[in-house]
Amino acid sequence: MRFSNLVAGAALALLSPTLLAQAQTPDAAAARMQGFLSGFEELGPGYAVVAVTADDVLLREVWGERRASTGAPLTADTPIYIASQTKAYMGLLAAQLDAEGVLSLESTLADHWPDVRFPDGVNPEDWTLRDLISHQVPVSADLIVILEAYVTRIDPADYPKLIEAVMTAREPGFDYDNLGYNLYGAILETVTGRSWQDWLEERIFDPLGQTHTSARTSDFDLDAQSWNHIWTGPETGWFEVRPKTDAQMQSAGGITSSPNDMITWLQMNLRGEGPAGSGLTEAIVTEAHTIAAEVSREARNAYELPCYGYALGWNVCDFEGHTLYAHGGGYTGARTMMAFSPDLGVGIGVFSNSDNMTGWLTSRTMIQFLQFVIDHEDADRWMQIRQEQYPQRIERLLDMRRASLDEDRDHQAFGDWSWTPSASDLAVYEGEYVNDVMYAPVTISVVEGRLQAAWGDYRFTGAPAQTDVFGLQQHPLDEMLPLQFERDEAGEIVALTYEDARFDRR
Repeated sequence: MRFSNLVAGAALALLSPTLLAQAQTPDAAAARMQGFLSGFEELGPGYAVVAVTADDVLLREVWGERRASTGAPLTADTPIYIASQTKAYMGLLAAQLDAEGVLSLESTLADHWPDVRFPDGVNPEDWTLRDLISHQVPVSADLIVILEAYVTRIDPADYPKLIEAVMTAREPGFDYDNLGYNLYGAILETVTGRSWQDWLEERIFDPLGQTHTSARTSDFDLDAQSWNHIWTGPETGWFEVRPKTDAQMQSAGGITSSPNDMITWLQMNLRGEGPAGSGLTEAIVTEAHTIAAEVSREARNAYELPCYGYALGWNVCDFEGHTLYAHGGGYTGARTMMAFSPDLGVGIGVFSNSDNMTGWLTSRTMIQFLQFVIDHEDADRWMQIRQEQYPQRIERLLDMRRASLDEDRDHQAFGDWSWTPSASDLAVYEGEYVNDVMYAPVTISVVEGRLQAAWGDYRFTGAPAQTDVFGLQQHPLDEMLPLQFERDEAGEIVALTYEDARFDRR
């Protein structure tokens, strides 16, 4: 299938190749995007691009399916998971709550958790909430990040215990991570008694009229949402990834939004204020756009641009001498990108409901549009290169994933993969397994003759390798890791181990 009907309006269709080659306006740049997007044979299952000025919609193109197995169409109102773009929404909320005196960005970790023991060398009195959401507090806690993004909601009351159990110090300086936003969300609920989801709905989504945007997937029918997809090859096609549960939606990456609502969001950022009565004043939006952390221009990033700062949820970059605010979003089976440039007066949002090299393509789509806007002398050459490279990158990614999986299967823990257990053999593993530090239990069940493991809402399938050992994966091309069961002297299953974490059978 080809991208078709990309630009609304007969006027764009009348533009000659000569005029297209001399694009110097946002409208003409949007027209040139038609040639860029139509040059891809396959962008499935779904792909969407919107481009705006503060007052006009330049491009609103949505193609393909929101779920490959049903053929249900992706539309401009389909909620699509935008992952880490959530940080920009949370940054704007934080600026508003700070301005209103609800939760000060200058308050410190010690103000909110005075009795919590942080890692040696990290004084909680030295670090503010502004530092948290600009990735400057020198701490790491991978377990907290994984729990919030994949497993379950952490009760804010449990954060102190987890901080003391798993947090470590890291090298000082800016280091992009989800942790700061997770901590901010927990503090916000502790202080106000209301979740970050409720605050976003009241202060951002509703005032902007974003009716197809939410921090809870349960707000939409399952069939109305975009599912994520992983390409497993022409023989087996797309593997579908179910939308996140509410418990997996977290303050660093927990929003679904539609292309139409992205138009509203980008235009608000370009205008520098929300609509009258929204409470999103010019001062609040300016605060959210103000650089809070310096970033090395040489640091590698997804945009392949020199980025020199991080505002409240925005990377601040240089595009050919023009200031650009950008943020991407990635999760299993989905990639998204958004950006706006106050200098150029344009914004763009790109959505893909697969991870089939679309992280590369969504960022390249953004850059391609900006090159058209400034009439970059190499824009057409780069358009051709990107069109040619995309299918090659898809093939390389599939080859790499298959090769990596073959290496995983050769792990000595799996033996020769000769074990073929019966249903009764598998049944002995069923039950609940607990580890206090790991927070959520692991539940083992047998579904349609296959072992299933669920750590909270994070679900895996286990392939039998040798007695008491399974290869655990979330999807067919996922990294395969050993799940090992332990027996006591009587031969009863008493524990399991996964990635060095031991869970005792309850």
